[in-house]
Amino acid sequence: MTVPWLSRHASIRRAWRAWQRGDVDECECLARTVPAPARDRLLFLTSYAKGGYEQALDHYAALPHPPRELDEPVADAWLHLDRPDRAVEHLRRRGRPKDARSELRARRPLGVTLGTTTVVPFIDDELRPYLPGLTATLNGVETSVRIDTGGTFVVMGAGRAAEHRLTTIEGGRADHGLTRTQVRHGIAEELRLGTAVLTNVPVDVLPTLDGDQDFILIGTNVLERFLATLDHRGRRLILSPRRDPAEAAAHTRLLAPTRAITEMPFYLWGDHYMFARGGFGPRRDLNFFIDTGVAYLTQDGDGPLRQAALWSTTANYRSWGVPRALGLPPHFSSPGPLSLGDLQQRDLLLAASSVRSMPWSSFGGVRIDGLLCLGFLGNYSWTLDFDRRRYVFR
Repeated sequence: MTVPWLSRHASIRRAWRAWQRGDVDECECLARTVPAPARDRLLFLTSYAKGGYEQALDHYAALPHPPRELDEPVADAWLHLDRPDRAVEHLRRRGRPKDARSELRARRPLGVTLGTTTVVPFIDDELRPYLPGLTATLNGVETSVRIDTGGTFVVMGAGRAAEHRLTTIEGGRADHGLTRTQVRHGIAEELRLGTAVLTNVPVDVLPTLDGDQDFILIGTNVLERFLATLDHRGRRLILSPRRDPAEAAAHTRLLAPTRAITEMPFYLWGDHYMFARGGFGPRRDLNFFIDTGVAYLTQDGDGPLRQAALWSTTANYRSWGVPRALGLPPHFSSPGPLSLGDLQQRDLLLAASSVRSMPWSSFGGVRIDGLLCLGFLGNYSWTLDFDRRRYVFR
């Protein structure tokens, strides 16, 4: 005999376990079979991760007693919908501290202009294979920027902010790698990439971006405004307007005759944390944070520089079958293949940390197993389609 309330609770537990594993579609299917309010809370999470921000907010509105842990994701949903005023209002209504980032954006809304597909060549310098750069114009000054999918809109150090005449305000603390640091927020009047023009662009200023890390970074939130291809083979960034079939076709023609080798879903948490399903050895159930900004480089003697393809903890590596004596910090050569969707590579450098938990070990409750870097991703041309939430690799 099945006791109804036991059955309902078992279904809810299965849905939550699917979410924690990163099985977002399975979680969504299971959530539709469970009663409210668990149904709406789970469907908020899955809709949010898949970019369905309006649907996510509808599910949130249906919750009789919304949990506090959804306060920030709801504010981020409004930011993704370009309604920073609603994000500010939501946080105020929930009794949360003022969010400097949202209030700046509410006062100076972001603008994006791109008529036709534009191509921005990578800068031909020694960092190109490891942290590709582009020539851009920021606040009227020509400069170089680096592509970092682990970043927000524009991220730079205090010295660069002063050079570009940015006024900033205190923004609390943020993670930069394994370092917890202060962050300040500002707004750049204009950013130009090829013929793409962004106005009132949010900027994060981190004091840790100095010395050999003194870069201006453009991140996922800039790429999110376009159909974007990081064409590492062609050494260029291709940007097209979103939701424009004619320009999307022109974009694809630029990539011909290179054929697409795989297409896969990706998800996004918070304002910019992309994650996707990957694997190691026989495992195919891992979740990787997609971060091109980690340029972990090493050199053996006079040999070539090698860049890490993955960064994870020694505990994770051991659980995936890497012998304890091999998987030691700071790095080692992988004894097995690393995969992302159907893509697979061997003989890669892996970075290891002995910390028990990384700052990115969970996105909204989804287990994140490692940080996938350009040591893997840099071997492809890959398109980020934020309308379909799909990567296309060539």
